[in-house]
Amino acid sequence: MSTIRDVAKMAGVSTATVSRVLNNNDYVNEHTKALVLKAIKKLNYSPSYLAQNMRARKTKSLAVLIPDFTNIYYTKLLNKIERVGREEGYITVVCTTEVDFEREREYVDELIRRQLDGIIFCWYKGAQEYRSFLIKVAQRVPVLIMDQPSGGLPISAVYTDGFEGIRLVIEHLVNKGHSRIGMIKPMSSYSSVDMRSAGFISAMKEHGLCVRDEWTVESTFGVENAYEATGRLLNRSDVTAVVAVDDLMAIGALQYALDKGYTVPEDIAITGFDDIPIASYVSPKLTTVAQPIEEMAKAATKQLIRKMENRRVKNRDLVFAPKLVVRDST
Repeated sequence: MSTIRDVAKMAGVSTATVSRVLNNNDYVNEHTKALVLKAIKKLNYSPSYLAQNMRARKTKSLAVLIPDFTNIYYTKLLNKIERVGREEGYITVVCTTEVDFEREREYVDELIRRQLDGIIFCWYKGAQEYRSFLIKVAQRVPVLIMDQPSGGLPISAVYTDGFEGIRLVIEHLVNKGHSRIGMIKPMSSYSSVDMRSAGFISAMKEHGLCVRDEWTVESTFGVENAYEATGRLLNRSDVTAVVAVDDLMAIGALQYALDKGYTVPEDIAITGFDDIPIASYVSPKLTTVAQPIEEMAKAATKQLIRKMENRRVKNRDLVFAPKLVVRDST
């Protein structure tokens, strides 16, 4: 097996020059570069990326921490992150935290110990709640968070404007004649959900509509839990439309309404958020707010890789515009 010394000897240059040609990071005149590339081809030389990465203290790998695997949103997101990372020469490691901060901390410590080059956090919790933790992590590796702003932390962020997304939903429902509009949201405070809830309250007030306590119910994420929560909402209120903060909760609400004999959207309209693939296959098809998930994943991966390859790259908040997708459920 040929070595870098063999290439240098055949090309009549130093091993440092060969290294510069391989890394393409320093000036080498075109004549010398041609001699080195010719020697590499003739000797069928393949550099040891493991050795290169050890010297550079890099592993050409990134990690993604997600709350759970049950949400289809993360399936689509991870698929694109992995694909973009692979195209850029990086391996993607995925860890599921089950919304357990201690598990997240353990994962991060282990990932850094294994010298992963950067971390994408997909959190239900707000970044500000873990401010000191994120600052410490960002001092060791580049960090990017999904679905919420960076809040001035030394990290990058990628998210859709959830406030505006729900505002579009309310405007659509009002135009359809609805004034008694309810909401299903998670029990705990999550940054992305808080933006959507704030958008709901703001838009309702903007249209001169009441926001009543009995028109809002809380639930944990998931179809089954939202199904039960919809029962509580419809049994205690006379709402004619239900806004769910994500598509899985909306599907739970839709199924409850159909099971109890409601006609959708004639008796009650239902909307979601995310536009996961199944939203267009349930019956009636779900009106929802589309996040450009693949574009977000691509932007997040490329921004993190830029930061991993050059720590002087500025952190950025990349905000994507929501799009209302009107289907049969409204």
